[in-house]
Amino acid sequence: MFTAKVVRTFIGSPGDVRERNVVREALGQWNAKRSSPTNDVAFIPVGWETHAFPDLSAPGQPLIDKKLVQSSDLCIALFWMKPGGSLGGGASGTVHEIEQFRAANKRVMAYFCQDKISRRDAVVYRDEITAVESLRSQMQDIGLVGEYKRAADLKSQLLDALDEVARDIVGS
Repeated sequence: MFTAKVVRTFIGSPGDVRERNVVREALGQWNAKRSSPTNDVAFIPVGWETHAFPDLSAPGQPLIDKKLVQSSDLCIALFWMKPGGSLGGGASGTVHEIEQFRAANKRVMAYFCQDKISRRDAVVYRDEITAVESLRSQMQDIGLVGEYKRAADLKSQLLDALDEVARDIVGS
């Protein structure tokens, strides 16, 4: 048994992203193989689908912000064809969550899926795909973003990135 620095890791993504569970798997694998008395960091996945519950006291996004985003230390955001649903004409929930993390000077790791899009989806989601590309460009102006084609690519990249995050935490 050992004491660890727990990193609450918020997983943000629009509904079209299929790899949310890949992030959870990567966090669990990292903890199982790398967390130790000499590397005393553990990553705990946090997501609205596992940590939120029915509550009609306020709109959903402010509740997610208060109960999940504000109490998390790291954000892993994933995008594919859609930027996500708009919050009252503004940014998507995922973009809003990223902005909340950045405003609090917390690390955000954004990944964009480069899997092939069917011709039909390219037509149907043309405007949303354009919005995601614009978002990606904006994020590249701020810092570094990742991309992946397959779930295994994402998992491998996450394991490497989590090593870096852990080094930063242990070194601080």
